[in-house]
Amino acid sequence: MNTEATSNIVNDSATNSVRSLWRNRRAFIVLFLLLAVVINYIDRINLSVAAPLISKEFGWDPGVMGIVFSSFLWTYVVCLIPAGLLTDRFGSRKVYAWAISIWSAAAMLTGMITNFASMMAARLALGLGESGTYPAGAIVIRRWIPANERGLVTCIFNGGAFLGPGLGTPLVGWLVVEAGWRPSFFILGALGFLWLLFWLKFYDHPENCPWLSAAERDYILAQTRIPDEPVERKAGLSARQLVWRLISKGNTWKLIVTSGSGIYSIYLFLTWLPSYLVQAKGFELMKASVFSSVPFLVAFVFVMFTGKLSDRLLTPESIARGGRRKMVITFTLLSSIVFFTSMVDNQYLILALISLALGAVATSTSLNLTLTIDMTGDPAIGASLFSIIVLGGNVFALTAPVVTGYIVKATGKFEGAFFLAGALLIIGSISCYSLSHKPITLD
Repeated sequence: MNTEATSNIVNDSATNSVRSLWRNRRAFIVLFLLLAVVINYIDRINLSVAAPLISKEFGWDPGVMGIVFSSFLWTYVVCLIPAGLLTDRFGSRKVYAWAISIWSAAAMLTGMITNFASMMAARLALGLGESGTYPAGAIVIRRWIPANERGLVTCIFNGGAFLGPGLGTPLVGWLVVEAGWRPSFFILGALGFLWLLFWLKFYDHPENCPWLSAAERDYILAQTRIPDEPVERKAGLSARQLVWRLISKGNTWKLIVTSGSGIYSIYLFLTWLPSYLVQAKGFELMKASVFSSVPFLVAFVFVMFTGKLSDRLLTPESIARGGRRKMVITFTLLSSIVFFTSMVDNQYLILALISLALGAVATSTSLNLTLTIDMTGDPAIGASLFSIIVLGGNVFALTAPVVTGYIVKATGKFEGAFFLAGALLIIGSISCYSLSHKPITLD
């Protein structure tokens, strides 16, 4: 065998060795992303679990609690596009550090509230900090993860939105029962600062990361090149012009509607599920916490499996044409079985229906985020476009706690809330079906 042939075999072997996500160090970046979202959602659901005690202590009715549940989304939604622009400009390392510092402090301060005004201030600060999570995470994925791994990694990243409540709900329930609702906010809010210490020590762009092997670094950079120059400067656009150019695209709006239809249902469960089980089904708080965690754990498993499946089934060419939409449509339609949630009384049948509905909607929303990355024609607009889609989806989400609260207040039942969620999911599947195959660019 000649020297050139031997060299080619060695090079092929080195290339093959770095193609495995789980046998290489970029897997640590995936773990960072997952833990950030897990902590993010634990801090969100702490209030949901403690709500029966907090509402009783302060005398807040379901309408008031709906406003409290929704309030953090007000600043979250307003700050998403600025967070995306900041991420494109300053990078994910800095934006993640700012974001988790603000939201962790706000979570801890929730344990010190004394009235409605102080609760609203804490929740608004929480939304401000958490707005950086998804835009920063999207650009980390775009910089670090090759396209053939992106479906799985995006689903793992977004899967933290389900693993967090799945693990956190019984943990919060136990803390609330054993220590009281105020200490639960202090203890769990501190987790973000622990994550931050490791993030600042170990995270950097792959080209600057000292703990990567040269072979893995070269492989990542060859697969995920992204310009360093801010896209608005490159294109001669202001930040406002960039945002309006992206919003003007029809595919942007269709992705928003698809995302929003699913996220509405997620926030219905995220904010009201423990209260629904306590108030409508007569569960004790600890049992409601445990039952509430199961659908989120099922959803996490759904998301992992379907994310990997989507990467296996799709070719690079079909990914570029938005081929992931078929799976988004399928799981969005499946999740509409939320219609039937309030029609059954058997505890385990309730659990099965909620688990299936939440698993399907978790999959559809996660794959819709991957579809957004797939359909980004210019990688330099990645965080900005991603933040617009997440913002649009969360406009739907911020209405879910309030609308649900007032439906329950007006009717004394949850049926209307579940019917509305199911109808929105059908609309979302139609929106995804109507997507064109053209990538989203500034042209």
